[in-house]
Amino acid sequence: MRIKQAFILLLAFIAGHRVWGQLPEQQAQQIDAFANQLLEDWKVPGIGLGIVHNNKVAYVKGYGQRNLESKAPVTPNTLFAIGSSSKAFTAISVLQQAEEGVIDLDAPVLDYLPKFRMYDDYVTQHLSVRDLLCHRSGLPRHDLSWYGSAASRAELLERLQYLEPSAGFRETFQYQNLMFMTAGYLVGQVANSTWEQEVQQRLFKPLGMEQANFDIGQMEKAEDAALPYQKTATGEILKMPYRNINAIGPAGSINASPKEMTAWLIALLNGGSYMGEQVFSNGSVLEAMTPVMTVPGGWSNALRYDNGGAPVSYGLGWFISNHKGRKLVTHGGNIDGFSAEVALLPGDSIGIVVLTNLNGNPVPDILRNYVLDLLTGSEIRDWNGEALKMREKQEEAALAETEDVVRQEGTTPSHDLEAYTGTFTHPGYDEIVITHKGDSLFAKLVAAPEPLPLGHYHYDVFYNDDPDWGETKVQFLTNFEGNVDQLKVQLEPSLPAMTLDRKPEPKAFTAEELKAYTGTYLIMGVQPVTVKLDGETLKMEVPGQPTYTLVHEQDHRFALRGLDGYTALFQQNAEGAVYKVTLIQPNGQFSGDKQAKD
Repeated sequence: MRIKQAFILLLAFIAGHRVWGQLPEQQAQQIDAFANQLLEDWKVPGIGLGIVHNNKVAYVKGYGQRNLESKAPVTPNTLFAIGSSSKAFTAISVLQQAEEGVIDLDAPVLDYLPKFRMYDDYVTQHLSVRDLLCHRSGLPRHDLSWYGSAASRAELLERLQYLEPSAGFRETFQYQNLMFMTAGYLVGQVANSTWEQEVQQRLFKPLGMEQANFDIGQMEKAEDAALPYQKTATGEILKMPYRNINAIGPAGSINASPKEMTAWLIALLNGGSYMGEQVFSNGSVLEAMTPVMTVPGGWSNALRYDNGGAPVSYGLGWFISNHKGRKLVTHGGNIDGFSAEVALLPGDSIGIVVLTNLNGNPVPDILRNYVLDLLTGSEIRDWNGEALKMREKQEEAALAETEDVVRQEGTTPSHDLEAYTGTFTHPGYDEIVITHKGDSLFAKLVAAPEPLPLGHYHYDVFYNDDPDWGETKVQFLTNFEGNVDQLKVQLEPSLPAMTLDRKPEPKAFTAEELKAYTGTYLIMGVQPVTVKLDGETLKMEVPGQPTYTLVHEQDHRFALRGLDGYTALFQQNAEGAVYKVTLIQPNGQFSGDKQAKD
């Protein structure tokens, strides 16, 4: 039975190449040899490759394995996560609505999403739909605002107003996933639908992309889907968990096969037409592939583009440069366990998709450039050799130890470790929970699967040096009363460390327990203050002032609702009876004893 199944699988594989294989045999053999060499050199489990030329599928093939444990091979139909290569789909879905006059690319987002808010009110009022698609909002990545978060798409949209910019509005290119999420959310809202439904019906369906989906849960159930892998510091290849990024979906959640992606490439190269149907207009293709923002040098290294040092630009969902003088339109994609690349030479009617199942690897770029050299008849550069030499230098640099000249030796924390524990919040990010066990603190950071151990660095600064997360420093801040009430951590690399406030942990009191705090207290022996129980809530009455509601903070301390910085601290005697209150205010502390009842 196994032999028969394997034979059927082989027939399907060969038949697939008869249908999709248009390359000259010599070129096909060269590509096969190069791709197999990349598998070995970079320890990539599997590669899915698709090539189109002159509006036809020229080559689709799988190399290596989609599942290392079962040794299941990559096929032309194997699903991979394409990551940020999804952005081009989102841009076209926006442009389809613009074609129909449903939206105006240069109208404010606020016209379509009334709840849209940015950190700066001017940006809120003026940021356009076009701005969402070309990374010029002024907002840096802020990826830890969404990565690993359980927040919904609507909740992530709400968070935008609390995320600080690092550059001026429309001042410079800064890659930004949340803006593309917003663009997709807008598409759904305008259509009274969702981004997923619009892309499914208006792009996937006419392009025959029947397997393609937006949900990692669907991918897990598929018969032919690649598993995600990562390379450890010791060189071991380990399976990773699939990463659910549904909320940020329009920025990168599409899963597709190399065969299906060739239909997308053909439509883009053919002015939006596929199999005789106009899926989107040629004007939309030209709009998407027209430069809008110049991209800084870090995005255009010599091993990514062979463009003679020419600038790289960004259009709407695409990077735009040239390959040895030919216009090159491209977009990569990286998400846990997958790296992808989609590229077009529009003037030569060449399109390439490279999909891999290894986290953060350079193979998609290397194979893309090799195929471009081969198909255009250019001199074939040693892309792989150069990349391997660069990797060797990087590994040598990583091994070189550097002295920490900042750390202050011989210091100790100002509090017992238990005092640093608690939940710390920022409205633009998930909570950070600090716990204490033994001689260590632990921090549960947004996307980390397990709490990270925090060693003592110096004074009230603790750190984690995790090989996957890099060094993370956490500083605890003490208020005027000597209590740890804030935490500072650099969640966005391009901005200074942000401050998170300790979340109050109110206790649920019974009415009987609250009665212990009631009574009249004579502050400074002069001013009477009365605490009463109103249902299950404590109220404080001060002559000539409004009645204040007391909100429990911790232990026997209550905040005066509506008065920032004003709290009431009750004290107990040896028998446990409340006998005194201290009103803690910005201008001082004022105490008074409870008065005996008449």
